[in-house]
This record gives sequence, C-alpha cells and structure tokens, in this order.
Amino acid sequence: MDLRNIRQWDTGALEQLENALSQHIQTIDDVHGQISDIGELPGWEGQAADAARQRFVVTADELTDEAAALGAVRTVTGESRVAVLHIKNQLTDIETDAASDGLQVRDDATVVSVDTTTRTPEEAALREQRRVELQARAKALIAQAEDIANDAAAVLTRAAEGKIDDRGATDTRTAAAQGANDGHLTAPAPPTDTSPAAAKAYWEALPESQRREVITQHPEWVGNRDGIPSAVRHEANVNRIDSERQRLEDRRDKLKVDIDNHPFNGAFTNEDAELELVENKLHELDKIEQILKENPINPDAANDQGARLLLLDMESGAQGKAAIATGDPDNADHISVAVPGVNTTIDSLGGMVSEGKALQTETARQLEIAGKGGEKVATISWLGYEPPVTKGGLDDYVGGWSDAAQTDRANAAAPQLAQFFDGLDVASNKDDPHLTGLGHSYGSYTLARALQDPGTGQPVDDAVFYGSPGINASDEPDLGLRQGHGYVMRSADDPITIGDTTHTFGPDPVTTNLEQLSVGAGTTPDGVSREGAAGHSEYPRPSGEGPWNGKLRTSGYNMAVVIGGLPAEQLYR
Repeated sequence: MDLRNIRQWDTGALEQLENALSQHIQTIDDVHGQISDIGELPGWEGQAADAARQRFVVTADELTDEAAALGAVRTVTGESRVAVLHIKNQLTDIETDAASDGLQVRDDATVVSVDTTTRTPEEAALREQRRVELQARAKALIAQAEDIANDAAAVLTRAAEGKIDDRGATDTRTAAAQGANDGHLTAPAPPTDTSPAAAKAYWEALPESQRREVITQHPEWVGNRDGIPSAVRHEANVNRIDSERQRLEDRRDKLKVDIDNHPFNGAFTNEDAELELVENKLHELDKIEQILKENPINPDAANDQGARLLLLDMESGAQGKAAIATGDPDNADHISVAVPGVNTTIDSLGGMVSEGKALQTETARQLEIAGKGGEKVATISWLGYEPPVTKGGLDDYVGGWSDAAQTDRANAAAPQLAQFFDGLDVASNKDDPHLTGLGHSYGSYTLARALQDPGTGQPVDDAVFYGSPGINASDEPDLGLRQGHGYVMRSADDPITIGDTTHTFGPDPVTTNLEQLSVGAGTTPDGVSREGAAGHSEYPRPSGEGPWNGKLRTSGYNMAVVIGGLPAEQLYR
C-alpha cells in the first residue's frame, strides 16, 4: 500500500455500505419477528406441530447468526470509514505542510526538496528536521492504512467462514450487538523505530477510538515513549501504577515464601537482596502517587502547576526512575529539564518538584515584568537514570569523583536524556519551544554528555551547570550550544571538586569560557534583595523564613531568567 491508495480510498462507498448493512440487519429483524410469530403455530398441537415449531426455531437461530455476522461487518465498515477519513485528512495536512516548506511527498512516503532557495545553516537544519518529521508522519499513515486493511480483511474472512455467531442471543438486535464486538478495529503497536518523530507520527495516525484503546489497554506502549504528547504519557503512566504495584507485590510475596523456605531465612542469597529492592520500589510508587495527589492538574489556571508523570520505570534498574513535569510541556513556550546528581532517588523527587514549581513561578514573574506575560512555562524533574550513590560522609562523597568508572552512569544515561529533549521538542505544539537544561552536581556531567550525544543536532537552547565537577567541555560549541548560552554557577564553599585531581569530568567549569554567574547575596536586576547560595545543594532552593521571606536565591533567579530566554542583561553576575 502507498499514499496513492490512501488518496483513492472511497469513504463515501464505505458509508453507503454501512447504511446498507444497517438496512439488511433491520430486514432480518423484521423477518425474525415474523418467523417467531408464525412459529407459535396457534391452535396446532401434536407431534407434527412440535416438529414444525422446532424447524422455525432453527431458522430463527440461523437469522440471529447472520445478524451477528452482519453486525461485525457493519462495525468494521464504520470504524474503517472513520479511520480512513482520519488518515486522509492527515495526509492532506502533511502535503500542505510540505508544500509550504518547498517539499514534496511522494507516493512511497519519502519527502524530497523541490525548492532550491538558499538558506542559512540554521534554517537548513530546521527545514531538514521538518522534512524528517513529515516523512515519519507519511510512513505512519501507510502503516496505519495497512493495519486497517488487515483488520477489516480478518473480520470479513471470519464472517464469510461462519465463525461469528450470536453467542446465545435470541433476537437479532442483540445478536447484531454481540457480533459488533467481533468487528472492532484493533490499535497497532508502535513502530520498531523508537525516534520521537516516529512516535509522534504513530500517534497522529491513530483515530480517537484507537488512542483510547492504547491508553486504557496498552499504556506501556506510550507512557515512556518520547515524542508522544505529555497528556497522553501522563494518563498512560498513571494507568500503569496499579499494575506495576501488583507486579511488585506478587514478586515480593513470592520472594518472602522462598526466603521462609530457605534454611537460612534468605541470608546470603539473592532473594534477600532482591526483596529489599522490590520493597523499596513499592515505597517509591507510593511517593510518586503522593506527588501527583499533592499537585493536581488544573489546565484552566493562569499558571497551571499540576504534576504530569512523563516517565515511570520500575523494571530496568535497582531503583525506580521517573520524570515529572510541572505545567504542560506541550503548550509551554519555555521548558526546563533538571537533571539531579549523586544520591538522588525517587525519595528526593518531591523536593525537586517543589523546586521546579518555585522556578516556574519565578520565570512566569520575570516574563510578566518583561512584557511577555502570555508565555507559558513548564519545568521538568528528570530522574531517568540511577546517579551514583555514596554511603559515607564528605570524604566518601568527594572521593567518589576520582573514580573514572563513575562516568559510566552518565555516559549510559546521555542518549536517553538526549532523546527525552528531542521528544519534548517534537511533541510541542509550539513551532520552536525554548528548551533549557539544568544540571546539578553529577547531573551536570550527565546533561553535558546528552548535549554531546551524536545526532542531527540537539534542540536545547540554553544550559545551566551548577555545583558541577566538570562538563567535558571548555566552551559552548563543545556542547552544541550557541556562544553565550551555557552558564556556570558555583558557591565559594561548594566541595564538589575536592579530591578530583585527575579532572575525570573535564576541566573545572569555573575556569572555562562558559558564562560565569554569581550566586552571592545581592539585589538582582528586578530590584529584589536575595540570599546567596552556600554549600552544594542550595542553588535552586528558595530562601528560608527571615529577611528574604522564601524568595528564590540569586542562583534560582538566574535560572529563571535563563529558562525564560530573557536578555543577558537581566542576569545577576
């Protein structure tokens, strides 16, 4: 099948067939009623009458089976019509978007340039990104069309072979309704291509009925899939919580039985260690639910601070992974993603979300001051990896930085974080959302490696590295950032580089050519007196009670200015 077949698909003929099938079912219903009345044979008794009545029963049963088959065919015809109309409209949109960009969509779904206008490198890169996305959308339409055709063929074959019956229904209307259950289109699984563009194209190709089917019956298909709309990911992941809890509880109970049956009560066994991990993940699920409950979504609010669960992974590692957005990323003009460092777990996620809310509020305030109050902000706390864990005090903490193997977790997480950024960009309803990466501690190195992840180019506009041991870079171009769009903050007493004499993570960020911002106490350009940040963890945290009355510190103010894409003159240096 190709796009030419989709263009030629006659939805009007499908509608006519659907109406004809409805009329046929009505005719069968009328005949069934007449046969039932005649089959009573009033006034005729005896063996011959009983035999005749039985024959009428057999005939009536055949009619209900036929009604069931017709009900299935009518359903698949109607759903096919809706699905085909959807992909035909999608194809029209794709061809219109392509033409406006000097591109052409071929019947095999390839998208080629037909416009030789000279463009700047940045314009050419954006146009190539749009071409790739259009091609993914066109290919998804062909895949969806093939799935519709296959589903319809399967229903028609079963009906023709007499494999759809009335399931015990005694009247044709009920039989037709029973048969309808065998005539539904089924939602196809996502493509093997895991790119965000392919994910978005897959979702857009589905009609609403199949989208609901995926969310309710197969939420694992889309909950963690980058490029899927954030509202869909959130609903799907929330739907997964109960099944994940049940899976973990079943495993916990099985481990307890195994341990009880072990001669040493599980000591010195893998079961004992696994039980601790499983119980911890159950606790983490509770923490996630608590965050969602405490931060309900309110799309009508001027500054919606509802929590959206964009990632839920309780299987791939020793600890759970999650990403929670404050606000609506798909409709935000400005999106930030905070990447945490050493010792961060889901127990820490509630604090990160609170910090994200404070940043969202301050960014919105700064945009209002700048006359951009209509622009929306979303902040995301991303714990999509397992940062290193240290058990001891300061010596153990800083000593961990000297271990070259500590870079492994960041390097492993970088492609996932890079794709998460791509997914936000692709899923956005804005033409070019402003994306900011916020990397703290070990998370700053993870963020840097994500920005350096090879590909067609990362979509992040600005990055702030604070409390950083190193970012494997000396200047913004090393990170794929424009000059002047990478920022470093560090308090004077932050112990982060103590003990790292080998520069495992690259040069000390405060010695690089990135923009160096102050975290000391002072009056920021908006005229507000703010507390400075001290130590390793205060950067995004609001001040305590006292003269600063819970305002963001100078470091938090700087982050808000960067997240809002405001002029550099607004930064506190």
